[in-house]
Amino acid sequence: MKKTFFLLITLLTMQGFAQTSIKPSNATIKFEKEQRPCIIVNLDPEPKTLKQAWKNYLKDNYNFKLKGIGFLTNKDLLSAEAVTIPKISSKAMDFYTNIVEDDNGSEMKIFARYGYDIYISKKQFPKEYNAIYEIVENFMKTYLPNYYEQRLNDTQKRVKELTKESENLQDEISNNTEDIKKLKKEIEEKQDKLKSNTKDLESAKEKLTKRQEKLERIKSSLNNL
Repeated sequence: MKKTFFLLITLLTMQGFAQTSIKPSNATIKFEKEQRPCIIVNLDPEPKTLKQAWKNYLKDNYNFKLKGIGFLTNKDLLSAEAVTIPKISSKAMDFYTNIVEDDNGSEMKIFARYGYDIYISKKQFPKEYNAIYEIVENFMKTYLPNYYEQRLNDTQKRVKELTKESENLQDEISNNTEDIKKLKKEIEEKQDKLKSNTKDLESAKEKLTKRQEKLERIKSSLNNL
């Protein structure tokens, strides 16, 4: 657990997450035109990822299924109606979770009720309310370390890829630099040869002109014989 906690704190610090507190707290949510008691927690995972993880956790550990997230479905309010959750109570209840995006990731609100208008609150149903609180805490302890470890692994993989890519680019730059040096030398040699050829060309043109003139004079002289 100490290792997991250290990993969580390290990730929060190194990756610059804005989240500073992950402790659930008491709050209210407007539901069916009234403010209802709920437990609230703000977490870094984006809503869809968090909804699926929460749904899987409840199914695996408490044997009930939330509706509202799945194939072609992604609602803010997830629900399980008329379910019995022994961890909370032997009575059937409606269990709700509202997950929406906030500035840092997701705002998660969890609440439940017996019947139409009997909501589980800390004051009226302390045992049940505390049981819900514990479920949320245990979910966080189970899910968040794995979530951040996966993000760490993804980041390490990306760093490795970028490092390799940078090394390859550096090698290419080095090779190209050597090629450029060789090309510069070839260019300089060809420029020197071009200068020499230009001088020889000018000289040859002068000779050609003089020899053409001489040929014309000779032809003219021969014609006058």
